[in-house]
Amino acid sequence: MNRHHLRQVAAVLATAATMVALAACGTSSHSSSATARTSTGFLVGPGVDAATKTITIGNIGAITGPAGPLGIPALAGAKVAVDEINATGGIDGWKLKILFRDAAYVPQQQVQAYDAINGQIAVLQSFGSPTTLAIQPQFDAAKLLTFPLSWDSAWDKDPLLAPVGTPYALDIANGLHYLITVKHLGTKIGIVYQNDEYGADGLRGLEAASKIDGIKVVAKATYAVGDTDMTAQAEAMKSAGAQIVVVTALPSTAGPLVGTAASLGYTPTYLFQGPSFVEQLVTATGAFGATATPIAGALSKDTYVMSFVTPWGNNVPGMREMLRWQKRFAPTQIPSIYFAWAYAQTKVLADVLRKAIESKNLSRAGIDAARLNVGTVYTGGLTPPVAYRPTLGPPSTGSIINRVDSKVQGFLDPVATNIKSPVDSTLG
Repeated sequence: MNRHHLRQVAAVLATAATMVALAACGTSSHSSSATARTSTGFLVGPGVDAATKTITIGNIGAITGPAGPLGIPALAGAKVAVDEINATGGIDGWKLKILFRDAAYVPQQQVQAYDAINGQIAVLQSFGSPTTLAIQPQFDAAKLLTFPLSWDSAWDKDPLLAPVGTPYALDIANGLHYLITVKHLGTKIGIVYQNDEYGADGLRGLEAASKIDGIKVVAKATYAVGDTDMTAQAEAMKSAGAQIVVVTALPSTAGPLVGTAASLGYTPTYLFQGPSFVEQLVTATGAFGATATPIAGALSKDTYVMSFVTPWGNNVPGMREMLRWQKRFAPTQIPSIYFAWAYAQTKVLADVLRKAIESKNLSRAGIDAARLNVGTVYTGGLTPPVAYRPTLGPPSTGSIINRVDSKVQGFLDPVATNIKSPVDSTLG
């Protein structure tokens, strides 16, 4: 594969074809952390308008920058879930509203966006590991329940964070366990990982798995956000003889890595951490039947993706419901695992709010208590069941493993569900 084609891949993944319309930026009747009691006996806090029975969800995402191809469908998925909830009567009559800010996957911009909306929101959705880490001290101090659009192992140790899905480290350990003990694809493992908290969690999973499954870690290589020249990393994996390469990257880097390796005649088995994959890696627009990318063949050869949500179109109740509302509110949306996951996450968020409404306590303390005591939330098979409890810990520990297949819609073919490694789940 020549460098012209590699630049084409990087360009496709660095931008998105269209941008999702931003949600309305309304204001709340509470602009501070103060709590008030309504005439109907509800305790309410910031982001809760008792007069109109409206709850504002903050959403700090990334619809521009290197993570834009992931952040755009994620925002769309959250918006469709909110539209569905409102169209069906809300949560016991309470309607939801999204207040969105784009931070472009830049930690400092995440901090600025958080400061701008903190006093106007009841709960928060925060995109990315390094970006969520940047605002963690602030939302902890504000007692603001935050749903991270990422799966870092550190999240489930913070009562103010409500992750949906299996942590990255457990995901990688589970995936390697499957590839080594079930598929027998080799034990010489390399890893290419982003040089921040997102990448570090994938590395933690590999290191934990190496103590269980007889893994020999033969190569490690890092990169910085925005890097697209993966020559050194590909050569390091090839020269070390890595049979399986774990990729903890953004798609804009994962694509050039696979393409560069193929140009060197190196085609290992790849294990992608979930956010390494986006549908635009396979076709130019991400749509089934569109023009194939230069790396589509290499990806389809032997690439496995750890998925935080069931593949698009899978015949489970949650997916059927999601597709029905997607066709109504986002009819042009192409298959996207990030759309499905953000939709599922927002439905889980709504269940937490439902618990708080039942308790007549929509203050921040009341919403925090609802998260810790809501129990197990089921998403109709969209994700593994989500278990929230006062003792904290991973909300789920099983993993969905898919193989990249350009011949199926969404390009992911599920090969295993609820796979669990023998590693201690407290890793997550």
